[in-house]
Amino acid sequence: MYLVLLLVFNTGIFAQKVILTPTAVNGASVSSSGPINLGGTPSSTVSLGVRVEMPSIPGNTGTISIYSLNGLNANIVTGGNGGSLIFNEGNVASRSFVVNLNWSAFPTSGGFIFAEYKTASGVAYKSGYISVVKNATMGGGTINPPADALNPSKIANTLCCNQTVRLGDKPAPIVGSQYVDPYENFIYGINNRWKANNGSILNLDNTNKTLYLDYTTELKNITVTRELGYKGNNEYPNKSNTINITVVPTPILRNTISVNESLNSEGFVELSNLKNLTISGFSSIVNLKVLQDPFYTIQTRDPGAEVDGYKWEYTKTNSALGGPRIWVTIPNENSSNLTFYDPSEKSNLEDTYYLIRRIAIYQNITNATEPIKVLIRGIRYNNTICCDQSLKITSNTEFEKPQIISGSPPFVESNIVQGTGFLIKSITYQWQNQSLQGSTPSIWYNISGATSKDYLPTQPLIVSNGGGRRPTDGFEVSYKYRRIANINYHFYNDTNKLITGIASSYSNETFLIGSKNEPFLKLYPNPSTSILNIESTVDLTNVKLTISNIMGTIVNSNDYSLISPKLISINVANYPTGTYFITIENQNLGVTQRAFIKQ
Repeated sequence: MYLVLLLVFNTGIFAQKVILTPTAVNGASVSSSGPINLGGTPSSTVSLGVRVEMPSIPGNTGTISIYSLNGLNANIVTGGNGGSLIFNEGNVASRSFVVNLNWSAFPTSGGFIFAEYKTASGVAYKSGYISVVKNATMGGGTINPPADALNPSKIANTLCCNQTVRLGDKPAPIVGSQYVDPYENFIYGINNRWKANNGSILNLDNTNKTLYLDYTTELKNITVTRELGYKGNNEYPNKSNTINITVVPTPILRNTISVNESLNSEGFVELSNLKNLTISGFSSIVNLKVLQDPFYTIQTRDPGAEVDGYKWEYTKTNSALGGPRIWVTIPNENSSNLTFYDPSEKSNLEDTYYLIRRIAIYQNITNATEPIKVLIRGIRYNNTICCDQSLKITSNTEFEKPQIISGSPPFVESNIVQGTGFLIKSITYQWQNQSLQGSTPSIWYNISGATSKDYLPTQPLIVSNGGGRRPTDGFEVSYKYRRIANINYHFYNDTNKLITGIASSYSNETFLIGSKNEPFLKLYPNPSTSILNIESTVDLTNVKLTISNIMGTIVNSNDYSLISPKLISINVANYPTGTYFITIENQNLGVTQRAFIKQ
């Protein structure tokens, strides 16, 4: 016991140790434990002392250096390369440093510095970390900029110019007085805050001090101001003049768009594998009396004119619908209606939110509609279902029975988390349906008890008789189906703590309809192992055909055989097993999409 205690005691006395002690920052004393406060000074001079203690005399071949740590990157600071550290005949050595630390080299949250002694054999011993902060208000509570920095209170701060716009038109850019900020990336750089009351900010060009507003949406006047202050605090003492934008009625009438689709709780149209949406719009007209006098009271027989044309725009957004936007013009679309396709890069893995609007144009006047909100559900984690069903109707009471809708087993790879020991614990399902009756589908409903991987439709099917003895072409109510997969998993983070999570996904959609005739478009055999046939009741000559996998990658582009005008075949033998989506387009079909399984 005595020998063990003696060994521990001696080890504690002679263990290697590197001690870093700051003594001054820019000539001012600092605590020996830090922090080192750079304040708002671009380049700070820091005095440091380093003491290295070794359990035995290491000789004169080791080196000593001072490093800064910014995130994961450690670099020798200016003046921090100390070269060889000489111990002479003892096992303790000291070195004094004067280093330079640049304010811009550290993030807003600061960083650290440390000393490192490295032996000739390459073994490194490090000191403890000393915090580096960027707090220009420590001690005095006020920002102390250098003499050549701007004072925000003394900057000329004016905006130009007042204007009048028509409702639905886009205001002209608001230009602010210019100033050059030599310390724009520092805490005593100049911060600006623009306010647009009743207006929507589209973009701010800080270089040219110019604000761009979006199309007006309300018959309310807009005011714009700019406030200036230091970046290091939340004070804006310099307030500009107020720009007034007067909004008056527009002569462009009937500029509205709509969709025959149900909306979710956030007001979005949801699309899954059906990656297109028909947006209908009235043909806009121009009231020539209002064109001359914005406050004219419209009469029934006022003279009018057609608008010169339209353009369509979209922007990616999110469910919060906040913040400035980048609107993109949809090329070659200038009619009153639009078939919207997902413009993303076929990733098809994440949910994507869009706003879509139409701009009517007459001479130098424009008018933007309220946007249609669209949500593209990403098909991810291999959560797919198959297939569409068109049931043969033989009488008012007899028709084919629905088949099971098969769902693929979802799968999540471990790369969705940062950790180890990734494990899928369980997978739960919820099937939903949407009734198709009339011009607008219903919202999506959870199907009670439908929580299995596959689903056999049990909704009531009633043949529509149209008031006569013979059945019409289908059921009174048809349906769409989709499956929500919730994948429960856990993993261990970098501190070995067990973390649980859920990865959720909406599947593609399938439909269930009835017809007294042969299906309009039929895929067989489905699932398929080699040859997939596509048969239609209309001419398929010169169709445009693409097939994509669940990742959105196109695996077939117009590679098919035309067997007859109404039958084509595709060799899918070399396709990997899985679910695929096929899009067929020609003058007779329009754009039609279906799913099939490759076994």
